[in-house]
Amino acid sequence: MHNYYLCYTSRLVYMTSFFTQMCSAVKPRSRLQKISYYIVAIYLFGCALLGGLIPYIVKQQAPTLLTEQLGRSVTLQDIRINPFTLELTLSGLVIKELNSQQTFVSLANLYGNIQIWQSITSWSLVIKDISLEQPTIKVSRSQADDKQVVFNFSDIITRLNQNTQPATATTEPTSILPLKIGKIKIQQGVFTLDDNVTDTHINYPNINVSLMQFNSLSNALTDQQDRVNRYALSIQDQFNGSVTLQGQFQLAPLTIQGVLDVAGVDLSRYWSFVDQLFAINLAEGMLNLNGQYKVSLQDKNLAPINHINVSNAQIVIDHFKAVHQQDEKIAIDILALKNINVDTQTKHVSIDEFHTDNGRIKLNITPTGADLVALLLPKDTELTTDTGVSSQSSETTTSSETTHSDINKIDNTNANSTTTDFIADNAIVTVNEVTTEKTTELATELVTKASIDNQIQESQTDAEAQLAQSTATTAPNTSVAEAPWLVTLNKISVAQYQVDLGEGIASDNIILWQLGPIDISTGIINSDLSTAIEYQFSTGINAQSLLTSTGQVDPLAQTLNAEIDFSNMLLSRLQPYIAPYINITLEDGKFSTKGHLQADAKGTLTYSGSANISQLHINDNVLHQPLLTWQTMDINQLSFDRQHAKIDIDEINFDNLFSRIIISPDRSTNIGALIHTDDTSTDAEQVTVKVEANKVKAAEKLVTTVSTENESAIDDEPKLQLNINKIGIKDSSAFFADNSLTPNFASGIEMLNGQITNLSSNPQTTASVDLVGKIDKYAPVTLKGDVNPLLAQPYLDLNLNFDKVELTSVNPYSGTYAGYYIDKGQLSLDLKYQLNNNLLVGSNHLVIDQLKLGKPSNSSLATSLPVTLAVALLQDRHGVIDLGVDVTGDIDSPSFSFGSVIINALGNIITKAVTSPFSFLAGLVGDDEQMDKISFDYGLSNISTKQKHTLDKLAEALKDRPLLNLNIKGSIDLINDKQALAEIKLQQQLAKAAAIPLTDLPINLSASKFPTTGPLVDALYQLFEQQLSQQPSDIKQTLQQQTPELTEPELITRWHIGLYNMLINHQQFTPDEFGQLAHDRAKVVKAYLIDQAGIDAGKVFVLESRINTAENAAEALLELQVK
Repeated sequence: MHNYYLCYTSRLVYMTSFFTQMCSAVKPRSRLQKISYYIVAIYLFGCALLGGLIPYIVKQQAPTLLTEQLGRSVTLQDIRINPFTLELTLSGLVIKELNSQQTFVSLANLYGNIQIWQSITSWSLVIKDISLEQPTIKVSRSQADDKQVVFNFSDIITRLNQNTQPATATTEPTSILPLKIGKIKIQQGVFTLDDNVTDTHINYPNINVSLMQFNSLSNALTDQQDRVNRYALSIQDQFNGSVTLQGQFQLAPLTIQGVLDVAGVDLSRYWSFVDQLFAINLAEGMLNLNGQYKVSLQDKNLAPINHINVSNAQIVIDHFKAVHQQDEKIAIDILALKNINVDTQTKHVSIDEFHTDNGRIKLNITPTGADLVALLLPKDTELTTDTGVSSQSSETTTSSETTHSDINKIDNTNANSTTTDFIADNAIVTVNEVTTEKTTELATELVTKASIDNQIQESQTDAEAQLAQSTATTAPNTSVAEAPWLVTLNKISVAQYQVDLGEGIASDNIILWQLGPIDISTGIINSDLSTAIEYQFSTGINAQSLLTSTGQVDPLAQTLNAEIDFSNMLLSRLQPYIAPYINITLEDGKFSTKGHLQADAKGTLTYSGSANISQLHINDNVLHQPLLTWQTMDINQLSFDRQHAKIDIDEINFDNLFSRIIISPDRSTNIGALIHTDDTSTDAEQVTVKVEANKVKAAEKLVTTVSTENESAIDDEPKLQLNINKIGIKDSSAFFADNSLTPNFASGIEMLNGQITNLSSNPQTTASVDLVGKIDKYAPVTLKGDVNPLLAQPYLDLNLNFDKVELTSVNPYSGTYAGYYIDKGQLSLDLKYQLNNNLLVGSNHLVIDQLKLGKPSNSSLATSLPVTLAVALLQDRHGVIDLGVDVTGDIDSPSFSFGSVIINALGNIITKAVTSPFSFLAGLVGDDEQMDKISFDYGLSNISTKQKHTLDKLAEALKDRPLLNLNIKGSIDLINDKQALAEIKLQQQLAKAAAIPLTDLPINLSASKFPTTGPLVDALYQLFEQQLSQQPSDIKQTLQQQTPELTEPELITRWHIGLYNMLINHQQFTPDEFGQLAHDRAKVVKAYLIDQAGIDAGKVFVLESRINTAENAAEALLELQVK
């Protein structure tokens, strides 16, 4: 190449000498000859200049100038100009990276061909061809030390801005340069993006651009010149995804139209750009997009774009899959928007259909929300909002911040303890109860906030009224507001979806519900919600139930009108929800309903249809036997109206209904054992319950205060009206057994048939009862009459009749309570009762025929009455005992009695008294508290106010029972009492080491609330070094190595928590100390009963608690003993 330029230079010198000689030769020539010679000479000189000198100068100087301007190393391999055809060829242009030999921008070849004669004749710049071959650019993004994001070309922009004078703004319109280009091509372009911020590397290895028959002044689209100003763009990424654009444009006015086609773009490859913002990861997803577009300016001037039109567009995402921690959360075969049309002039977007098919979604819903929602939102997104009082109540808000913080401290206790668990497994979290004073402050704050909210709402209403009036006044002088955008979606189609829903709100554990296949389709949906939305919905539930619904939803009016068909819902799926509360097992049962549902935002909710529960089977978990079963329970017609509080049922028919009632040996019933009672809650759980109770009380107080003015409105709300035309019972039965007797008693009512008609809450109506059955398949039993149990004061007029029941079947009762077994006899019983306005009038007619007593039972529960004498006195010469007992009185009156019914009630009371003496005593004094145990706070022997109340009630009962003595024995909770004693002991040591009074310690001093500075911190370090023979700094260094991400304050807090808990765990106690604590608890109970409750000292005894100390609970155990 150097020889090429030497040759050109020598030729230039030769031509210069030649021109000199020719000028000398031309002088004697004619004028015309001279002009011709000069023209030729100038042409030849220009050719030499363009073909040799200028390329040489450019090659030598351009890299240097560009290097100075860009601050980068620039090289140029070659540049050539054909002076005859005006062809320009540039090759080997390279711009290096800053302070590196790597290539930033390169261009393999640039070719251009200017048509000089066509340019002169057409008065425009005419270029035949422009081509760029293999242009490459490599862009990288990184993060500087100051956290600023910089690009590898940021220095070039800064340098150019420094070397460039700011341009003077001008508002004068500029005309378009006349320019014609036959063909522009960019071939085999390469664009590389290295994003070091997100660790993403993208390469587009094949970029091609073409522009054919370009004419800057042509109105190609206006004049419909199909071959002018046509462009094409093709981009292909390294994953074989492609983007192509083809179309036509014009410059005056600017209009661009064409076709966009995006094919096979793997979205997962680009997810790394945003993956740091989300917890979920996009594993798969192929994007395909195509459509036609048109962009226009308002006029020939460079005005803003005023018209964008998109037509026949399709957006499809195939094989979409999102995962979280290798768990597939979302997998959808296809997501598609079909036939999208957008027009910015009419502000209308129309979409023919949103279609998605074969989707699989996994999500768990807990009290904290849906996990999938949190995964799909950016990590820093707050899912809750602060609904604090407005600025007008800032003073109130400030004054209540302390109360809020106290409550929040309690709520956050578990979270704090979790943080410290890795330091000490036995860390203590001290939970402080909300005091009555704090609760009052909270309630006052809430009331104040409600009042202020009402004032703000009233102010907003006034402002809206004034604004409406002002708008109405100025309306003639103002322009019509711009019309809003309207989006129309003609159809939504969801097909074959599967949702694995883990529900954890109503249950402590996650319960899996499998929904699918889910099919949803809708009619037209407008963004202005001007029309109701028709829908069809169906889904399976756990592959056995089916829910279908069709109807209309009006979002603007907030109404729902739907037909619902829910069939074969397995009731056994509800077992996890009822198991924590009811001790039964739903073995089987299917629920179905079909009807019409209407609802709106104004409180209207109506449902009319039918319902059915079939094959119900409920097992008693205590006896492991059927508790309640039936073949079918059918409601043929049901109508519910919430607004009018009304339920109307035509018929409820039970087929093969069965129930079981069992009295256990301890005289408890299987019905009573159905409700779970959990008395094993820990002290921390009890404190939490107390805190929540205080919150509930505060809320109740707030509701009472705020709703005082609305009580009359509440009273006007309609009471529930229930009307049932008929309850039918067919081929049903019931079983009763009393296992508390010896021998056991068992009997059953079988072949039970009948009906209850006209059951209603209307006080003007009564229901008719007509039931018949048989006891043990031989003794008829009937129940007839009228009742209305739904009234505030129930009404009944019933006749219950038992006919010729063998008394030998009740031998367990006679042997246990009468003291004799029965060898022979029959009982007929006719009971008639009338109850109206709580006044009872009844008659009991009892006939015992041929009663013959057998051997004595020697029962310890037998009555002391002379039974044989009673039988001899009552039995006539025909062997018949005929007794009539009339019952009259007010059932609300304490003097009301039922004769023999009272005797049985008295027997029950005696049974209860001997089996549960303390419960009996509690009943005597009108209390339901447990009296056989007095609980203590861990580590203490002080009696709480609540326990004092219990002891006062116990003392009151003991004074009324002079023959009863009381024994007291203390006990401890080894784990919790030891922990509490250890913390008390440590706090005493800290106070002593810090040389401060024990009473000056912080009230809530604990591991998580330990100070970060001060004398207590020094004392903590000193005790740790003395007792554990370790350096506190070693613990801090270990913690810092394990969790380097902690800030210094967080590190100090966790360090102190660890030191505090390790010292607590180091405290040692002897069995005698625990025994003394138990003994002290027993003594303090006795002292209170004698000194405060006034019990005679001779009635209360303290049992030895220091030897073989009970270690199950922090309490004093009470025991009754007869003198």
